[in-house]
Amino acid sequence: MEQTKMTQQLAAWSAEFGQQYTERNSLSPEDLDKVLAQRFDGVTKSDLFRDILLSRITADARILEVGSNIGIQLSLLRRLAGSLELYGVEPMSYAREIGKSRSPEIHFLPGSAFDIVFKDAYFDVVMTNGVLIHIHPSDLPRALTEIHRSTRRYIFLHEYYSESPEELTYRGNHGLMWKMNFMDAYLKQFADLQVVEVRHLRYANPEGGPDLVDQVCLLERISSSR
Repeated sequence: MEQTKMTQQLAAWSAEFGQQYTERNSLSPEDLDKVLAQRFDGVTKSDLFRDILLSRITADARILEVGSNIGIQLSLLRRLAGSLELYGVEPMSYAREIGKSRSPEIHFLPGSAFDIVFKDAYFDVVMTNGVLIHIHPSDLPRALTEIHRSTRRYIFLHEYYSESPEELTYRGNHGLMWKMNFMDAYLKQFADLQVVEVRHLRYANPEGGPDLVDQVCLLERISSSR
């Protein structure tokens, strides 16, 4: 397990900037589905979770979300499959406390993509949803190593996609957001990963530019496949 690294991006998300994000985005699971349905011509996060992830794991699987914020994605998984064992690591205490109050059945702990406080291969699935995009490309290998270390079988990602790394301006700030082929970054770094499924979803009305696309991917450790 890597020692915690306080990057420029992690410092921003752990402080007032991250708190403001949380206050703007305190959605219910139902609201999240509505937002994605508008964004992707009817495709919801429930659809993606059911088709790509839940169809391949056991009902009692142990799942970790890295950068869980208040746990909207985890709460949606709980609504879809109530027997899952769900965990979130989140660097911002403000978001963790809201998550605990809203979803006491989910385990929220301090941590980040650089610091997952669990033993190797503890989870059946480790996932990120709009988190890798906020890690500087030079720091990304360390984050991917920690995520890879923590999963026994699957890695699920839902992130902005671009074939080559491209920085985006985020709410007028530089150095806080990138899009790239995160699936390819995993495959280049780890020889024991294979692609189970990948989808690219183009935004119907993109606020971030006319070519904004999300990559949703499930990767599997080859040594753990059955």
